[in-house]
Amino acid sequence: MSSLNRSRRTLIIVLVAFLLPVIVAWVILDQHWYQAGTNKGTLLANAISLTDTEALPNGWKLGYVAPEQCGNRCQNTLYVMNQIDVAVGKDTDRVTPVVLAQGAAANTEPHLERLNIDRTTAPQLIAQLSDLPADSLFIIDPLNNVMLYYPTHTDKEAMILEGKNVLADLRKLLKLSRIG
Repeated sequence: MSSLNRSRRTLIIVLVAFLLPVIVAWVILDQHWYQAGTNKGTLLANAISLTDTEALPNGWKLGYVAPEQCGNRCQNTLYVMNQIDVAVGKDTDRVTPVVLAQGAAANTEPHLERLNIDRTTAPQLIAQLSDLPADSLFIIDPLNNVMLYYPTHTDKEAMILEGKNVLADLRKLLKLSRIG
């Protein structure tokens, strides 16, 4: 075998060794065989920027818009919010659970009295959150942007599992955050 053929063969092997992984990665991403992202909640394509946030506490917030009547789904969500607040451990001072309620619902919730959850009557904030699905739990960053939301469940066990997803994402956000 001549020296020229060996050089060409070596060049082809080197090119294939470097180009093949790039081509394979491009095909995998192009065909949507791999879904990027490791968050467990639903990431909003365009974060909802909240205005008129004087009623909200500073820092990270775990939010929920309470319905007029707090049924089983609402009670499970409030329970999970309180458990998440306890479970974040040393970062509990960085996260505040907040329930947004309109009018009478804010004053008649006996569940909020025994839980460590802030209650806020803020119809203007609730109106800004109209793009979120009804009865969803959401995370608000320190700059008052809603970025992730999670469904709520009437089954307590399913809601506890969803709470674990919220906690995993919240821990990741707190770890990576340089604000709040």
